Amino acid sequence: MMKLLWANIKMTFRDKQAIFWSLLFPLMFIVIFGLFDFERMGDTKYVLFDNAHSELSANLQAGFDKLEFLKKQDTPASLDAAKTMLANGDIQAIVVIPADFAAPTPVADPAAGMPAATDAQAAPSVPAISPIAVYYDETNITVNQIALSVIDKFIDQMNLQAANAPTLFSYTTENIQSKDINYIDIIMPGILGMAIMTSAVIGISTGISRYREQKLLKRLSATPIKIRNFLIAEVLSYLFVNLIQITLIILVAQVAFGVHVYGNYVLLYLICILGSVIFLNLGFAVAGYSKNTKTAEALSQVITMPMMFFSGVFFPSETLPKVIASVVKYLPLTPMIEALRKVSIDGSGLSAIYTQLAFMAGWIVLAFVLAWRIFKFKD
Repeated sequence: MMKLLWANIKMTFRDKQAIFWSLLFPLMFIVIFGLFDFERMGDTKYVLFDNAHSELSANLQAGFDKLEFLKKQDTPASLDAAKTMLANGDIQAIVVIPADFAAPTPVADPAAGMPAATDAQAAPSVPAISPIAVYYDETNITVNQIALSVIDKFIDQMNLQAANAPTLFSYTTENIQSKDINYIDIIMPGILGMAIMTSAVIGISTGISRYREQKLLKRLSATPIKIRNFLIAEVLSYLFVNLIQITLIILVAQVAFGVHVYGNYVLLYLICILGSVIFLNLGFAVAGYSKNTKTAEALSQVITMPMMFFSGVFFPSETLPKVIASVVKYLPLTPMIEALRKVSIDGSGLSAIYTQLAFMAGWIVLAFVLAWRIFKFKD
């Protein structure tokens, strides 16, 4: 048994395709997503033309300066030059404050016969102020949803102050986040699940199909080696590779990109091993259904690619349409990634992921039944 296991491990590491899907493929995603600085994606460069030079315009500028994502650029010589910069993508917004943008002063109402300030029955007449002009690129989501809302809020506040409206409602904020969570921290558990899935399904299905094409399985059936021992050695060799795979992904993510793991590492490895058992069984089912290696590769891609994008590896599955999201949550990769993220990011224990583990246990039984019914050792 140990000789078979060692032989399978050596064959796995000599197989370039297996090494790519098991080690290089997931590491490639870790490096790609680690190199992106997603915290800088929201930065909006803008220029401001202050034609009023009033206290009110200074307050508006001070409000902009408090927002880290708004990056003020040097004001060009003219508005036309700024529009050229906007068209070329050098900036994302232009704010033009009109010359009469200042705190309004109520004037006397002629119909009242006395100054508005001393007549409680007369409404003060407030002169109209030219609007602030904002030029922006409508394809820039950050400007549309955030930068413009800042201006709206500021204008609403100024209108209330001009109307002497009392402030009845307000809110306070308190940041209670105690963990430094970056996007790569969220991506890493997803890549772990993806790596386990692709290496198990593609590796076992193409490997067994290749053995069948080479008549190796037929020859083994004529030897004293028990088929059970051969299959167990095959599974254990992949689980051994998975342990190396998991360790390598976590180490690269932590050392190169500062990924944080707040939960228990043993529980993290346990979830990965359970997921590996699911996908190894699915790999055996694919190998049993496929007549050759090319068919196994194609069918493996059909199984793994949808889960790679729908199960939350890169994007949250909650953003999918409700009908699709209700189906996706039952895929084997979805509860695995959910459990990995709860352990890695939230620091959760067994009690917090029992639902995901129950789904994974159900998939282990279902995948084993599929492999048992479909896979045949001989042709």
